[in-house]
Amino acid sequence: MKIIYTLAALLLIQLHANAQSDTTRLYAADSIPKIRASDSVILYRINGTYLHSLWSDLKYEVSRPAHWHGKDFTRLGIVVGGAGLLAASDYSIKQVFIHNSGNFWTSVTNQIEPFGNAYSPYLIGGMYLVGVIAHDRKLESASLMTAKSVLISTLIYVTAKSVIRRGRPTYGNDPFSFDPAFSMNKTHTSFPSGHMLTVTTVATSLAELYGKDHPWVPWVAYSIAGMTGVTRLYQNRHWSSDVWVGASLGYFVTKSVFRHHRDQEHKKALKAMAAAM
Repeated sequence: MKIIYTLAALLLIQLHANAQSDTTRLYAADSIPKIRASDSVILYRINGTYLHSLWSDLKYEVSRPAHWHGKDFTRLGIVVGGAGLLAASDYSIKQVFIHNSGNFWTSVTNQIEPFGNAYSPYLIGGMYLVGVIAHDRKLESASLMTAKSVLISTLIYVTAKSVIRRGRPTYGNDPFSFDPAFSMNKTHTSFPSGHMLTVTTVATSLAELYGKDHPWVPWVAYSIAGMTGVTRLYQNRHWSSDVWVGASLGYFVTKSVFRHHRDQEHKKALKAMAAAM
């Protein structure tokens, strides 16, 4: 545990030390008057503007399928196709992990598993506190962007889990055991994996925020997310297709949240340029 908290502290210090570098990409040509970074960057803090952005982004996410085009349907096909292939292999994959369990791997997975639920809130909260205490507006806003992505992806996940009541592998060997929608049977809460959704959401958010300046961030973040998914299989808490769909939701929802954020910054930059001309 001490090693994990030390690594988290070093990560926060590293991100804070480099948080002032401008990573904004302005949509401006040489012929357009230059504008300041502050004219285009949207930095959040907990206030009415941030709360309104939660609702705005949620509406954006829910309405996105109505605006999908070719590439979006291709991605959907990959997710659905991957889920189908894994669903056909769920029982076999479960048996592989059951027959290869041991005390060493159990101790390892027990250390990794909390990244999917317990550690993520501490990381987000730590980023926020460091940003507030150090008066680092970018880090403060980054933590709130991450929190917003987690909240929106979680709302979508909770809705999906309430409708699709799939039996957990802990309680049975049939990966196609389902209860009626909105039933309260706790043994049928497998689809999708909430741990995987949360850790992938945080990993994608960190990659979006710091990946360009620090190429190591996506590698570390997604590696931890991947290992967390494996622990859920090893601990017999989810089918492999649950983990795949949870990761896909966390990744694509977070990507969409940040795309919407960049669109808002683009509009702000255009308004600033229009006012300057």
